Amino acid sequence: MIGKYERFLGALCYIPFLFVFVLFLKPSPFLVFHIKQGFVLSFIWLIWLYLYHFIPFIGWYVIGPFGFVFLFFLTVFGMVNAINGKREPLPFFGVWVERLRL
Repeated sequence: MIGKYERFLGALCYIPFLFVFVLFLKPSPFLVFHIKQGFVLSFIWLIWLYLYHFIPFIGWYVIGPFGFVFLFFLTVFGMVNAINGKREPLPFFGVWVERLRL
């Protein structure tokens, strides 16, 4: 059974780059799964920020708003799964997480 503290730490992993602080604890397999998910999601946030800021017009009016809504949905999806104690992969990017070896 997964405790409330672990579920809370699992949810924190989805806030971009906060997964690094959870790495300093002794992570359980549940936390390792959510750390990997948070790592991939943080990387995708970085790509989105780059595209949003450096591609004129398309980035500002298309990639920016739609990408933000999509990434915000993924962040909330991961946090809700972690708080509920589930180990479900993120939609569309869960395949990348399974390939990571940390």
